[in-house]
Amino acid sequence: YRAHEHKDMESILDDHILKQLNKDSYVMHDHNTVNYNDAFVFKNLECIVHLERDLEKVIQILHHDWADDLKKLINEHIHERKTLIDSGMKSFGKEKTSMFHERLQAVLEQAAKQNEADYNRYYGKEEKALINRLHKYKDNYFMWISDFSLPISDNLSERNLRCIKSKMKISGQFKSEESADNYALIKSYIETCRKNGINEITALQRLAEGRPYTVQEIFKIKTA
Repeated sequence: YRAHEHKDMESILDDHILKQLNKDSYVMHDHNTVNYNDAFVFKNLECIVHLERDLEKVIQILHHDWADDLKKLINEHIHERKTLIDSGMKSFGKEKTSMFHERLQAVLEQAAKQNEADYNRYYGKEEKALINRLHKYKDNYFMWISDFSLPISDNLSERNLRCIKSKMKISGQFKSEESADNYALIKSYIETCRKNGINEITALQRLAEGRPYTVQEIFKIKTA
């Protein structure tokens, strides 16, 4: 965890994480456009759960069929993917993948027609932006169709951030960027220990004693 006043390129570079990733790395996010910057070489994946939320807004506000059709297409393939993974498969195969993209293209053509024919002055602009985004970033949204090793959502990251969101809702905000960064550092230490089998209380006790777990201890790295 890191704390910054703004979510921008300067903050991302200051984290010294994304810049270190190579062309074989994947980064999943909720359409954070700065991640598509030419300074990075990793592959971008778009979260399907967030996409489904955007589609549900279209369904509830505009009642346009295309959004419901796309949700059904996605859920159908997610369910089938789980079944195939359980049977040891690693992808849908070329024919099934090609059929998916044909159906996707048909839905997007339907979406453009419905947006134009039944343009809503209150939400039509947002719907059109979503359609354009799907056209431009469809490979990033649906890479999981041809490679089952890739995730379909960033739910794990979302769960890890929930406690911070809850704190901000209760407290309103952090008093300063420094206090937010202190919180982030402590949270990083606790979460790293916990996810590597170290009890949180023990980790905090050692931290309070001035002898926190080291990277070598946490990841059981042998030193020469």
